[in-house]
Amino acid sequence: MKELTFRNAAFEDLPKIVEIYNSTIPSRMVTADTEDISVESRIHWFHEHNPESRPLWMVEDHEKNVLGWVSFSSFYGRPAYNGTVEVSIYMDESCRGKGFGKKSSAILH
Repeated sequence: MKELTFRNAAFEDLPKIVEIYNSTIPSRMVTADTEDISVESRIHWFHEHNPESRPLWMVEDHEKNVLGWVSFSSFYGRPAYNGTVEVSIYMDESCRGKGFGKKSSAILH
């Protein structure tokens, strides 16, 4: 299995993030969305992330090919939940079923 690296997402990564997300919609197994989302619709979501408390990471192989992304989003808008996050792991279509998502989640523990 390829070695994975994680880096903070840059705004320039947003089209790839959206592309990977949209590729999961037809399966109806990963997201409740039924239609593709746009890059523009995810700009606010992107800016809600920050490296200190709500990171958005790109998952890459040793050749810097993007394999997927990992998002830590606020779980609930009340202060008591500040220490809680929703973790999302989305892998590129070409990387699904190969254990990369499991490897990504193992790194989070």
